[in-house]
Amino acid sequence: MKRFHSSLILLSLIGTLFSSCYKDKGNYDLRPVDVLNIEPVTYNQDNYSLSQLDSLKINPRMTFTGDSTQLEYSWKLIPQRARTGDTTIKKISSEKNLMYVVQVPIGLYTVLLEVKDVKSSVIRSSSYGLNVKAKASQGFLVLNEKAGGIQDIDVILNNTKPEIFWGAFSANNTISLREATGMTMIQSAANASGLLYVFRKTGGYTLLPSFGFLQDIRAWFFDAQSAYAPSVIYQDFFGTNNYLINNGSVHSTTSISAPLMFSYRASGDYKATKSLIMSTYVFVYDDLNHRFLKYNKSAGKMQSIIKNPADAFDVENIGNKSCLLFDHNMASTTSPGAANFGSLKPLAYCKDNQTGKVFLYKFGFYKSLATYCESVKEVTAPGFSTATAYVNASNNPLTYYASENKIYAYDFTNDAARVVYTFDQTNVSIDQLMTNGTQLFAVVNNKSGNSGAVFFFTINPTGSFAGGTYFSKYENFGKITEVKYKYNTLNPAIPWK
Repeated sequence: MKRFHSSLILLSLIGTLFSSCYKDKGNYDLRPVDVLNIEPVTYNQDNYSLSQLDSLKINPRMTFTGDSTQLEYSWKLIPQRARTGDTTIKKISSEKNLMYVVQVPIGLYTVLLEVKDVKSSVIRSSSYGLNVKAKASQGFLVLNEKAGGIQDIDVILNNTKPEIFWGAFSANNTISLREATGMTMIQSAANASGLLYVFRKTGGYTLLPSFGFLQDIRAWFFDAQSAYAPSVIYQDFFGTNNYLINNGSVHSTTSISAPLMFSYRASGDYKATKSLIMSTYVFVYDDLNHRFLKYNKSAGKMQSIIKNPADAFDVENIGNKSCLLFDHNMASTTSPGAANFGSLKPLAYCKDNQTGKVFLYKFGFYKSLATYCESVKEVTAPGFSTATAYVNASNNPLTYYASENKIYAYDFTNDAARVVYTFDQTNVSIDQLMTNGTQLFAVVNNKSGNSGAVFFFTINPTGSFAGGTYFSKYENFGKITEVKYKYNTLNPAIPWK
């Protein structure tokens, strides 16, 4: 027993020894953590509703008990359907207060603010809803080439104000635009908001009114085509007459629903270049056989224009000529009818491929609306045969054309031309003219560089330009391919042509 008692005392001494040697290694250096709070905002998809190019401004309310210089800010813009890691999620600012010019496709977004206390690594966040709406619902679409051969569509929103929506196409698409040759906005009673068709050398796109991609050119046809080279697309006011010229062939469809799908190719031996389309009337110049043809929609083929005793020229053979312009002398929406059959005159300017001479072929309509060949005469106006742009006036017997750095008004009744404007620069090419009857615009590109400008003129009753000069000018574009006007909805006003 005594032995057991001695052992117990020994164990107690050993325990005391170990406990006296043990050191507490815990961290009891307690310091207060700075408190960071962001005033909560009730999330709503329309917390902010802005148009493209508008400025998004958010000044978050927050409190922080520490040194505010130790805070890091991160603002991110997240599309509604984005997932973690998506490249569509963009960091848009590292400042406390957000100031961001909205340059993203239309749609719904979340704006995420994250604030980090660098010292403690504590992060607080807040979210805001953003509804981005289309900016350029109406205006002049400027198709032009940027650096590296990439094209874009910039928009002159109002030709009496300086604002331009730069990059309407690139802001609403992830694809790049290349080799575009032109574009047309199609609107009708069946689709008042319309669709934008972009033509390319070997293809094309259908765009929504907001400029977002809708479909490739292959969706324009019921059957696959041997080549895709669109040049004209047309739909009348009611949407019942729809035509497309692709690779020199005329196509039509009976469907009025957007987007259009063309199923009929007009049969025949022809190559349509210039055309004049007026509702049910489709006239083309056949560059293959140097003749004028009409499209018989019910028969689905190209046919000769009916010959009449009053014909002043052979409509089926005008010789080896190329067509420079095929248009009429009224607003672009005009079509033959009982009220205008005597005044509506289709006009075709054709250039002899051997002599270089230009001839004006004028058509007329009988009261029955049958066509006849009214007259043909040589055009002797200076620079007409080598002009870079042509357009017929909408309300007087004039054809405007551009030669070198000058714009002329040609009186086709009297074969007389006069200069209506001369640009100061000589190293320029005037590549497009369009008019709506009261105004005219000119696309002017620099010959030695990748730059272009658009000039707007007011037309007075004599056909000259008011004040002898332009009323507005827009520049800093790349080389301009084409300018077209886009309405935000179906507009019965006199359109541009």
